[in-house]
Amino acid sequence: MSPQVTFILVNMIGGILVLGGYAIGIGNFPEHRNSLWGGVSTSWRQAIVVSMLIAAVGYLMFCYMAVFKDGATHFSHDWLLGDHSITILTAIFLISAACWMPFLLTYIISGTNFWWILTVVALWITALSLILLCLVVATYNGNDISSTEKILALVGLTAITFHCLVMDAILWVVFFHKT
Repeated sequence: MSPQVTFILVNMIGGILVLGGYAIGIGNFPEHRNSLWGGVSTSWRQAIVVSMLIAAVGYLMFCYMAVFKDGATHFSHDWLLGDHSITILTAIFLISAACWMPFLLTYIISGTNFWWILTVVALWITALSLILLCLVVATYNGNDISSTEKILALVGLTAITFHCLVMDAILWVVFFHKT
């Protein structure tokens, strides 16, 4: 299977898992909607939501380059994981992103610290996999993708990396237990 087809399948399955997790978590546990924010203030909530929207657009920019500009093959070529480096890192990103909400809901319901630790670990795996994706794209020096396309892919990845690292793994984690 080509890297593009594999990348598309990973994003379809992973996207369903991430968005499905949100829908199930919010839909089946409406009494915990506010608890998901923890001690994050209303103004920070608004900033996080705006950042989420920018991150989603950024990720779509990266996906466009990976699929339609053959980036899934070219960006991955010289990395340790071979022609599927982008796809493997994307799978790690999406799986960990799909895990944090079920982990957090389990923590909220049970009060067991183990689930809080898993939530934080999932957020950090998400952020670190995105940092690695940024490195893969940033270090690409071939001629198969124009510098403009590379920059657009990197800008998109940087937007989602910022959100997942700064807004989620750092700020949300710090503010969650503040009252």
